[in-house]
Amino acid sequence: MTKHPSVESVLRSGTITDAQTLELRRQLYADYKIGQDEASWLFELNAACPKQDRGWRVFFVEALSDFVVNQMHPTGYVSEANAKWLMNEIDADGKIESINELELLIAIFEIAKSVPESLSTYALNQVKLAVLTGEGVLRSGKSLEPGLVSDSDVEILRRILYAYGSGGNVGITKAEAEVLFDINDATASADNHPSWSVLFSQAIANHLMMASGHTPVDRETALRREEWLADDKMAPASAGFVSEMVGALRSIYKLALDDRERIAGEKRKTLEAAIIDSEKITGSEAAWLVSRINRDGDLSPAERAVLTFIKQESPEIDPSLTPLLEKVA
Repeated sequence: MTKHPSVESVLRSGTITDAQTLELRRQLYADYKIGQDEASWLFELNAACPKQDRGWRVFFVEALSDFVVNQMHPTGYVSEANAKWLMNEIDADGKIESINELELLIAIFEIAKSVPESLSTYALNQVKLAVLTGEGVLRSGKSLEPGLVSDSDVEILRRILYAYGSGGNVGITKAEAEVLFDINDATASADNHPSWSVLFSQAIANHLMMASGHTPVDRETALRREEWLADDKMAPASAGFVSEMVGALRSIYKLALDDRERIAGEKRKTLEAAIIDSEKITGSEAAWLVSRINRDGDLSPAERAVLTFIKQESPEIDPSLTPLLEKVA
């Protein structure tokens, strides 16, 4: 398919001004929708023109999220095949090259009814790459050392996890938890921003205490407390960090307990049974946690907080977790 004149013009110029963006919008949306070729042109323009006015990102995210979610079939959802197409368009060289593409992924998570887990894990792994190598979209134009989690890294991780939950993915998945553990293990001795341990503890506790079909504390509840992310009292250097973290985790679970009180009759009994069952730490969950925590041989403050919380709050814990639990107060 021959490119529109406005696309060719922008490619030759190497820049995208607001005026050019308006012209692209007019030409590409002449029939009120864009096709797959036109969607690919937008990715090409984004990669070829690093100098961009502010309006370009708005159009790029708006047009492509609409195309992926509302124009590709099945509409309203993102299939595995469509997710694969999207990832191929984004990272021809194996990584996200611009913040526009990361914002696009988050927008898709927010508006789609369902998105494959592979897409969420892909986005998280892009942040992991930036943290561990000091390169990638989050490090562009910044002098941040590799192997350290910054406050901006935490915020983008939280946004990805939170947005993915908007499609009904209420609990943190094992694949997501694995990426978070990878980051935690690789940066355990680094001077990470205090908010990292907060987010890590919230997410891992959510993953371990979730039930199939029901999550006593969904990811929205666990991750929406932005004020905790900026709370300097949660710094790992604090002597009371673990107890403060456990108190924070317990408080979000209290929100779920409060919700129970608003549910009456048989529905409440059924829900309570599901919550109690979900709070048990099964053999498979214990085995996974043991393997992850023992992978680097040390207990980080955030890992101690998760273990302490489980020890105090779970009604039934598989015995294989006992040796680890004995290491925490």
